[in-house]
Amino acid sequence: MRTVKATATSVLGFFVNPPGQHTLNSGLIIPNDDGVTRGIKNRYFEVHDVGHRSGVENDVKAGDIVLVEHGRWSRGFDMGREDGKKLYALDAKDILGVYEGDVNLIE
Repeated sequence: MRTVKATATSVLGFFVNPPGQHTLNSGLIIPNDDGVTRGIKNRYFEVHDVGHRSGVENDVKAGDIVLVEHGRWSRGFDMGREDGKKLYALDAKDILGVYEGDVNLIE
């Protein structure tokens, strides 16, 4: 994977549960998120790096799973990860909290 550090005021992360069709462990298929009537769900990101003046540098660290306000994000950037996850720039003001449960239970 390519190495990228956050700028002083940014937070970088990987989508844990990107929008799109998902099949749950139970076999249930959740359709695409149209942003209006279906599929709207919490957005979780795995933090890659936190800028030292981002406003959340004392609360969030690399590796944390954070809950982010539902909204729009620019396209992710391909970082050459084997799992294909893309890197996103997050607005620190949109980070609602740090998830402390089992990441495998996030849908």
